[in-house]
Amino acid sequence: MRKIILIFALLTIRCNISFGQIIDVHMHSYTEKDFWVGTARNGLESSRTAKETLEQTIQKMNEHDIEYAVVCGSIESLELYTKTDKRFIPGYQDSEEELIPIEKFEEYVKSGKIKVFGEVMAVYKGKTLTDPIYQPYLAICEKYGVPVGYHSGGSFPNAQQLGWPNYRISLGDPLLIEDVLVKYPKLKLYLMHAGENFYENTLRMMDGYPNLHADLGVEMWLHPMTKDFAVKFLKSAKDYGFLDRVMFGSDQMVWPDAITNSIDFLNDLDFLTKEEKEMIFYKNAKNFLSIEE
Repeated sequence: MRKIILIFALLTIRCNISFGQIIDVHMHSYTEKDFWVGTARNGLESSRTAKETLEQTIQKMNEHDIEYAVVCGSIESLELYTKTDKRFIPGYQDSEEELIPIEKFEEYVKSGKIKVFGEVMAVYKGKTLTDPIYQPYLAICEKYGVPVGYHSGGSFPNAQQLGWPNYRISLGDPLLIEDVLVKYPKLKLYLMHAGENFYENTLRMMDGYPNLHADLGVEMWLHPMTKDFAVKFLKSAKDYGFLDRVMFGSDQMVWPDAITNSIDFLNDLDFLTKEEKEMIFYKNAKNFLSIEE
C-alpha cells in the first residue's frame, strides 16, 4: 500500500513539472574583451573566461532542451554566439557609454543582426527608457516589430562601486516608463526581472497596457529576497490573469548554472499547473518573439 501511495505521489509531482521545450528570453553574451569574473552568488560559482561561459551555456541549453535563447550583449559578442549556435537570438545591449549610431542600428535590424533591443541598461546610466536618447531606437523597434527588453527593479549590492555610479534602485520602477507605452502603442516591450521589488507596479502596468510582457530573470536564483518577489509576482499574475504574458528568462550572466537553478525554481512552484509552466517556459515567448514552426 505504501508503495502504491509513493508511486502516486511521484506521478503527481512529475505531472506538475515541465519536460517540454524552453525558450529563454534573457541570457547574456561576452567576448574576452568585455567578460568579467563574478563573485559566488547564492552558491553559484562564476565561469572564468568568456569561452568557458559560452561552452557551459550551450551545455545547459542542450541539457534542458532550450530551443532558443535571447542573448544580450555587444555586437561583437552577438556575432560570436550566433555563429557558434543558431539557437541564439541576438539582443543588442547598450552596456557601452554610447549606443551604436541609429543608422547602423536600423541596418542591423533590417539584416537580422539585431532581433531584440535589450537588455536596455538605462537605469544603470541614471536614466529610464523615456530618455530622449532612446526614442529613435524605440521608433525603429516599433516600425520593424523588434522586441525591447528593459531592465526593471533592482541590481547587485554596491552597483555604484562596481562601475555604475549613476545607478539608482528607484529608476527601476516600471511606472516611470508609462509614457513610452503611450507614445509607441505597438511596441513589443518586456520588463526584465518583472519589476523585482516593484512587482506590484508591474502588475498594474500589465493591466493597463495589454501588450506589456515580463520575464522573471535573476529573481529566480540570485537571492532569497528576489525569489520571494518572484513568487509574489507569479501568484498575483495568476490571480489576475496575466500569466499568458510572463516569460522564462534565466539571466545567467557569468553563472551558467543559474540556468538550471532557474528551471528548478519554476518547476518547484506547486501553485502553478503543468499547463501554466509550459506557457511561461515556452508558449508565451514563442508568440511574443513571433517564432514560427
